[in-house]
Amino acid sequence: MLLKFTLANYRSFKEAVSLSLQVPYAGQPAENILCAGADRLPVYAFKSMVLLGANAAGKSNLFNGFSLMRSLVMNSAADTAGSNLQSIEPFRLNTETENKHSLFECTMLIGNTCYRYGFKCNNKDIHSEWLYLTEKRREEMVFIRTKNEYELIKRFAPSDKHKMIMLSEMTRSNALYLSVLAQFNIDFALQLHQWFAGNIVYDGSSLEDDINYTAQLFAHPTYRPLMNEIIDKSSLGFKVVEKQLNEPAGKFKVNYTQYNARNRPVDNVLFELGRQESSGARKLIGLLGPLVEVLINGGTCWIDEFDARLHPYIITMILGLFNSTKYNKNGAQLIAVSYNQQILKKLEPHQIIFMNKDNYGASSLGALYHENSDFKPNGIYLNAESELIIL
Repeated sequence: MLLKFTLANYRSFKEAVSLSLQVPYAGQPAENILCAGADRLPVYAFKSMVLLGANAAGKSNLFNGFSLMRSLVMNSAADTAGSNLQSIEPFRLNTETENKHSLFECTMLIGNTCYRYGFKCNNKDIHSEWLYLTEKRREEMVFIRTKNEYELIKRFAPSDKHKMIMLSEMTRSNALYLSVLAQFNIDFALQLHQWFAGNIVYDGSSLEDDINYTAQLFAHPTYRPLMNEIIDKSSLGFKVVEKQLNEPAGKFKVNYTQYNARNRPVDNVLFELGRQESSGARKLIGLLGPLVEVLINGGTCWIDEFDARLHPYIITMILGLFNSTKYNKNGAQLIAVSYNQQILKKLEPHQIIFMNKDNYGASSLGALYHENSDFKPNGIYLNAESELIIL
């Protein structure tokens, strides 16, 4: 369960901004709220969050920041050239920040343990790194790293502590210590590594790859029934999506029913998805794999430009899947960029985050407010009917 993601001095973000999904809550959770235990104390988080904002307000930069953090955690131990670090771009529109380190931090709940993990880095090396966990109702440090100096705070078994000290000496300046610990099967590091792996960032930049990924999952009996059900609910007109093994990559076929003059079914007709179907149908099939994988296995699905080429009915249907206890049994969460009025009406104001860029080029995050609020950020708010009003 993702509780908070914090980013600072990265691309258009100068100051630290936090996307928080955690909610203060008591009583029976609503359908759009996840509830999990942490040391016998319940933790609540929204199942979905929607980001609004003008073009170039920083929405994609926020998604890219999380995607980069995920990639570093999963790959930096093996990335001897530090190619992922080379993607770090500080906020360059201010002389104070252009040569400083970028900050990335996530707070997440795994089982009954709450972790807070983060690091600071530039495009050459890791400056600092830290991990905290919350047990027995208080947060304690697991490790702290400052450049090549390491301190292990939490009490470990002597054999584990010896192994962790040895691994700290093996950690390169351009690699994350957590990534190295996971590579050598340290238990808590493996849990965090697997948690990051369960987060999927979808930007639609390579639709053919996305469709191929959906096909791989479609061949698996764990995912196929839900994929078929979503296709049926989407009223696309076809029942099955297939990848023909004797066709070049990406030559997907969709299966339609052919009728005779009396409108009785007589045969099946295969259409080529990439050539004969709409851009909306292609996007939904490309998006289907990540959505179903997260819904079934748990995790967070980040979708940029959620509205693009999808009918409002399909968008609200997908949101309903995440809010459903029937389809969302493992704590899946959805974070999306959307302007769809139907989605906004199904969300609480705290689930709608407005993104803005100031006169100095710096992005910020803020909550959306109702019309009776004293503060309406940049003239954008929700009226009594939960309609988006732009002054």
